[in-house]
Amino acid sequence: MGFADDHQWSQRHLSHYVEGDLSPRARSRLDRHARDCPECGRGLLAMRALVQLIRGLDGLAPVRGPGTIFDRIRPAGASGPPAPQTV
Repeated sequence: MGFADDHQWSQRHLSHYVEGDLSPRARSRLDRHARDCPECGRGLLAMRALVQLIRGLDGLAPVRGPGTIFDRIRPAGASGPPAPQTV
């Protein structure tokens, strides 16, 4: 296998690596590639940071995103079709 094959494979398996879901052989493959590939090395660092950030969210209250078109449509749909809007 060449660098390009390892690169594509590594990109698809970064999250599995960080979560510990790879076999020892697959972990070694990704380790070897990430040592020689700055993009995959940065990908591992970013994935680890993301997983730690997500783990730190446990116990926090959910955050509601900003209102969307669907938030305005649902109440209108309950009372009948929405009125036409002018732009």
